[in-house]
Amino acid sequence: MEFEGALAGPSRRDVAGMKAAFGAIEAGEPATVLMRDDRNGSYLLTGVPYFTALHDVVIGGVIVAGKAANERRDDADVAIRKPERDVRQFPAEAPAEMGGEPVAHVDVAHGDLVVAAFEQHPYGRFVIAGVATAASYDEPFVTVGPWILHSGGDDAERCLEITRIAASGEHTLKVPARHQLVLDDGQTAG
Repeated sequence: MEFEGALAGPSRRDVAGMKAAFGAIEAGEPATVLMRDDRNGSYLLTGVPYFTALHDVVIGGVIVAGKAANERRDDADVAIRKPERDVRQFPAEAPAEMGGEPVAHVDVAHGDLVVAAFEQHPYGRFVIAGVATAASYDEPFVTVGPWILHSGGDDAERCLEITRIAASGEHTLKVPARHQLVLDDGQTAG
């Protein structure tokens, strides 16, 4: 499945290439980033970059690169931005054809491969594609990337639509562990 390959990403991060690519990023131009972390697994994040007051680059509420600096390359000053450590690839490309079918928010379960559209000020409309993860404690919720799809049986108000590409067990991507409740003392419950 082409979609699974896009979420796998490269075996090594091209930090120098990403620094230059992030340095050239422009306001108003959509961008796609491949992210990977232990909590959410791999996910593609696509949206129009938002620049914070500290000049970090944010897509869909996720900081993807720091403020711009100049670096000397090939006898010229080039703008660069350091990618955050969870960025695996930039620019990344979402597959042209993903397939799947629209599903109700509450029908998404832990391990499903989904594409979800969100809208939130000031980030605008953005799309996250990845493996859904669920909580393992009393308050049930399901996310894709860091964004909630449904919680306690209610649709997340910022999630506009969801397409299930493959149900849990029907794809080969690694499914992250269920979310754990972190207590005040740093211990986990559930």
